[in-house]
Amino acid sequence: MKNKGCILLIILLIFVSACENRQTTSIRISKNKPHEQAIYKEPLPNQEKEKIISFVTKSLDNPVFIEAKEEAERVSSQLGVKMEWLAPMVVDSQEQEKIVESLIERKVDGIVISVLDTKKMTPLINKAVSKGIKVATFDSDAPASNRAFYVGTDNYELGKESGESLVKIVKEKNLDHRHLKVLIMTGVKESVNMQERIEGFKKATEELDLEIVDMVESFDDINRASELLENYVKENPHFDLFFSAGAWPLFSPPEGMISYKRWKENGGIAVIVDTFYPIVYAANKGLADALVGQDFHEMGRLSVENMYKLINGDEVKETMIYTGLEFGSPHNYEELLKRKKPWEIK
Repeated sequence: MKNKGCILLIILLIFVSACENRQTTSIRISKNKPHEQAIYKEPLPNQEKEKIISFVTKSLDNPVFIEAKEEAERVSSQLGVKMEWLAPMVVDSQEQEKIVESLIERKVDGIVISVLDTKKMTPLINKAVSKGIKVATFDSDAPASNRAFYVGTDNYELGKESGESLVKIVKEKNLDHRHLKVLIMTGVKESVNMQERIEGFKKATEELDLEIVDMVESFDDINRASELLENYVKENPHFDLFFSAGAWPLFSPPEGMISYKRWKENGGIAVIVDTFYPIVYAANKGLADALVGQDFHEMGRLSVENMYKLINGDEVKETMIYTGLEFGSPHNYEELLKRKKPWEIK
């Protein structure tokens, strides 16, 4: 009996030793900040490293990137690469810089950024490129950097089309010979895409006698944007036109936009950028006279496909890859709503 016990003990020790020496694949979870909680596997020796494409957007609380994210995930899965989606919880250029720094340290294969502050991000993009990381931009560019390409809207053209839509409505209402006051809402003033949209808008409306009474900054915060607009209209109702360079203020339920709705009913004219379901829904309730939308599905798809080419040694010839525009007016709001995926409107 003693011999049997010794034999069993020896077998158990051999088994435990074998388990301890077996090569395993470890999984690490960063415990630093919410936006850095990416799970990734370390490759085994002699195993090819998993390709990683890291998207860095402006903030996690901005729903406009949902469609781009979904499409980027789909295409990444098809191509067999890992896609990460990282951003500050709210718009914060310093936090966005920290995220990019961490990606450079990790030596990911590709980074695709929607740039908040162009001046601050340009040196970081150049640093990443110098380390052999492929870098591109989407939605908001850093044109003076060494990024390989930009995917997204021609933002100057978007602003120009918005301005032309406004001019058309003003003329239809026989207001083009009057002095008109316009309120502009932007996202983050330092973002190139916002600057280009507003430049295009100004160019298209030069024939009108316009006075920009104010430019309010929403910081891409949809709750802040609706409150800003409501409070502004309450305190300063005597302006004629409203141009929002993004969809932020109309994500709120139309029922909550009491002062703004009253301003519209009293003859105010509004042109809003973006044609997401809740924006078209609000516009159809009378909160916008025209919409000019972007194609975020294409931004997600083209960003991944072209970054995949780069990290595999292929050439991407185009440095400016533009996605299309979509137009909305009271004539086609109902049709747009039928074509679009409903969002939950709270």
